[in-house]
Amino acid sequence: MAHLHDSGYKYLFSHAELVQELLETFAPPGVSELLDYTTLRLESGNYVTPAMKPRADDIVWSVELQGRRIYLYLLLEFQSTPDDTMPMRMLQYVAALYDHLLRSKAVNAADGLPPVLPIVLYNGDARWRQSSELYDLIRVHPQVLKAFQPRLKFWLLDQGAFAASDLEDMHRVVAAIFCFEHTPDTAAAKQAIRNLADAVAQSPFKQRIDRVVARWIKYRLQRKMPGLTVPDAEDLTKGMEMLETNIDRWEAQAIAKGVQQGMLQGMQQGEALLLQRLLTRRFGVLSATQLASIAAATPAQLESWGDRVLDAKSLDEVFGETRH
Repeated sequence: MAHLHDSGYKYLFSHAELVQELLETFAPPGVSELLDYTTLRLESGNYVTPAMKPRADDIVWSVELQGRRIYLYLLLEFQSTPDDTMPMRMLQYVAALYDHLLRSKAVNAADGLPPVLPIVLYNGDARWRQSSELYDLIRVHPQVLKAFQPRLKFWLLDQGAFAASDLEDMHRVVAAIFCFEHTPDTAAAKQAIRNLADAVAQSPFKQRIDRVVARWIKYRLQRKMPGLTVPDAEDLTKGMEMLETNIDRWEAQAIAKGVQQGMLQGMQQGEALLLQRLLTRRFGVLSATQLASIAAATPAQLESWGDRVLDAKSLDEVFGETRH
């Protein structure tokens, strides 16, 4: 599932307009206003780290900052919990990026290496409390060694740390996307999609990102709500009423299915308990193995064993011959 999710975000942030939205809304203070967004250029993100691990899922952009080209390393982190070693991992990834730039002759070491802004986009449920700085991972050491310890810090975007109301008040497309990702139920999901459609409609990039966002929301909905019918609309605002109707119908069907499954499970548990009581009354205390067999039995097994209770002379006659 994580790889599917990564692919969806990689699709979104492979578009310059949404990268600009991301940086304008969530970049470190003082950075966005210095960037010349007309110079945004998608770079290759396919290379091998010093640990010989291929990196193909991350996204690398370059852009000019006050006339000098810098690199933006966007790491998509869709695991359930934070990673204590992320600063160390990011050091490897940035080193691999530099190695790629030198090997491909995109930069010349004699001219100096370009600055890199590492950004970790984290979507897990647990809040990220870990340090984003590599130096903090290094145990206490003699002062004389301080100058020789590696330093690298990444900019963390912990989506779940933002309150939904704060994201809604931003009226920005990427903020609305973050809000949608953490909706707790279908009502909140519908509201988040409406907010996303409004943000797209107000965006100066509407003509270029409407289709992109519409395709992404379809992709995500079909994974958050398996079986949901999503209208084929290239414009997010079109088909909104039908989409909300389909979400309501999907929720009703999910509830009905859950109730039905609960009833069936309840009936099966009741049959198992009844069989256990009957066997105990006839043959005495059951062994742990026999109790486990009853608990794991299929409805057909329970029915077959129940039919044998009255006539069987031993527990072996009840359990011995049935195989399903």
